[in-house]
Amino acid sequence: MSMAARCWWGSSSASARVVFAASLVVLLLGPAVCTAHAAGTIDSANQKKAQQVLDATIRALGGQAWLNLRTMRSKGKTAAFFQGNPTGVVAVTTETTALPDQQRIDFAPKGRVVQIYSAHQGWEITYKGKKDLTPRQMETYRRWRDHSLGVALRRWYADPTTILIDDGQTLVERRLADKVTLIDRNNDAITLEVDTETHLPRRLSFTWRDPKFHDKNLDAVEYDNYQLVDGIATPFTTTRTHNGETVRQRYVLRMDYNIVLRKGLFNPDLAAEHLR
Repeated sequence: MSMAARCWWGSSSASARVVFAASLVVLLLGPAVCTAHAAGTIDSANQKKAQQVLDATIRALGGQAWLNLRTMRSKGKTAAFFQGNPTGVVAVTTETTALPDQQRIDFAPKGRVVQIYSAHQGWEITYKGKKDLTPRQMETYRRWRDHSLGVALRRWYADPTTILIDDGQTLVERRLADKVTLIDRNNDAITLEVDTETHLPRRLSFTWRDPKFHDKNLDAVEYDNYQLVDGIATPFTTTRTHNGETVRQRYVLRMDYNIVLRKGLFNPDLAAEHLR
């Protein structure tokens, strides 16, 4: 994948495209992100550095084995937080995913509550039957899904129109990290911070505006306790934050990759029939 294909759009002059990219970054991410670009331009060396960081990250995650993942299933415990403090509620869940956009979450005990997501739809199923998830629940789910690590490195990075920016180095939980921002063709951005030694992701973040109040929000997820499963570097601890406050922590107990899924697993009507 050529660097030219990644950085410049259309048939505009190179200088015009560089100025456009730099201006776009300032608009979306704020001037703090652009301190390394005091001249107001994003040069090819910067782009190349960002690409090297992301290539190393993919290799550290498992290379082609990670890129070619199709299904996965994790069993773990999820702790809820309110205003940054633990609520004491811990759910045992089994999460089954078929990439790119199907997921089923079975809540213990005995899977008496199930949530199923398929493309742009979502349902909650209990012994009473199925019901649609609320628009707000679906917006939150899709936002996290569409800004996930898999989407950033499998989809955005593979798209030649995505702009890559090396933002230098930073600290994540007292660990030195390389910081890279990806901007897609829709001017949406994901920032990834990866460990400088292991090249594994430490934090992923993105900003979005509330459709009602129009204020800017920052969502992030931190990755820790990596373990090797079937050649895939897997974070067994993930922590989500919203505007700096912890909202969820998940601890994986078991992870399986590329498993064969039973037919109808993501069919809400079949799940409802099973729970009656």
